Amino acid sequence: MGKIAVLGAGNVGLAIAGHMSLSGHDVRLYDRFGDPLVDVEKSGGIELTGEVEGKGTPRLLTSDIAEAVDGADTIVIVAPAFAHEYIGQQLAAVAHPEQMILFQPGALGSGVRLLHQFAEQSRSPSYVAETPTSLYTCRKSGETTVYIGAIKHSVEIASVPASFTDRCVEHLNTYFGGRYVPGPDALTVGLSNHNPIYHLPPSVLNIKTVEDQAQHPLHSLVTPRIAAVIDKMEAERMAISHALGVESKTFWQTLETAYGVTEGTTQERIIQAYGRQAFPEPDSLTHRYFTEDVPFGMVPWLALADEVGVDAPINRSLTVLASALCDRDFMAEGRNIDALGLRGSGREGIRRAFIEGAVALA
Repeated sequence: MGKIAVLGAGNVGLAIAGHMSLSGHDVRLYDRFGDPLVDVEKSGGIELTGEVEGKGTPRLLTSDIAEAVDGADTIVIVAPAFAHEYIGQQLAAVAHPEQMILFQPGALGSGVRLLHQFAEQSRSPSYVAETPTSLYTCRKSGETTVYIGAIKHSVEIASVPASFTDRCVEHLNTYFGGRYVPGPDALTVGLSNHNPIYHLPPSVLNIKTVEDQAQHPLHSLVTPRIAAVIDKMEAERMAISHALGVESKTFWQTLETAYGVTEGTTQERIIQAYGRQAFPEPDSLTHRYFTEDVPFGMVPWLALADEVGVDAPINRSLTVLASALCDRDFMAEGRNIDALGLRGSGREGIRRAFIEGAVALA
């Protein structure tokens, strides 16, 4: 059995820590602030319902990241994207080259940024890989209880550099079976994150229900016209992908590989894919659909689009609207071109950073 450090004790972190414990692995669960760990300790473990049933007990609960990763062969980062910068800085000081670090999920550029952080500290990097979406579709139903609506059939993964991807997939089979499958590279995989495509239009365009905390199932808010907006966003995302010389997965391909949905209109496919979970829409403007999907989903798309001269007016408009609604400047605070360290890199410089793992420090 393996030794795995799970960094983050939210929905997915608890799901993975519980599932891996039930599977017999040596699990270390880290949380920066520690409050969720107190609850896990008091309850004697993590109760899982849904696709996985049982109570898993991590061997170690800690707010010390060095303690969490010491001796682990695998490090899984499941914290929100806005926490990646802090966690990456801490990891770059303590992780070793023989360890594997997985962003599950990543946000476009998570692996690129982590390689920069290793270089800034003059340390040799670990194996670094990322996925476009979480393998687990889940929600907390109590402080230490997680409902797992689905473990996706397959999710692509790519390392930075791309030459290590097959090794990472083989390594992760110990924990997750064959559900992680090799993607072409981190640029293709990162651009295949469809969370903003699905999450933003129904949230922004039904903002009254968000402010009312109505908590309708998100899929039920996707009307035919909102589905049309989703299609236009998707077309712009694919144009960015093509301009960068990669073929990222379409939204429909993701619905097929993750949920087995193959027929119907965009609205119908969304209902088929997400209807059985019926997870609610955001209940506030601080929900991750705004604070994560915009600055770490939409903003990096737009950053790369600007760098290669692709117009993306629908994606930009939703980013501007979300910024106004949240009273924040997501373009300035998110993973923009400067945060990626790629200003002036152009198409080939972007490809080198994501595919070859090239690091250019100022």
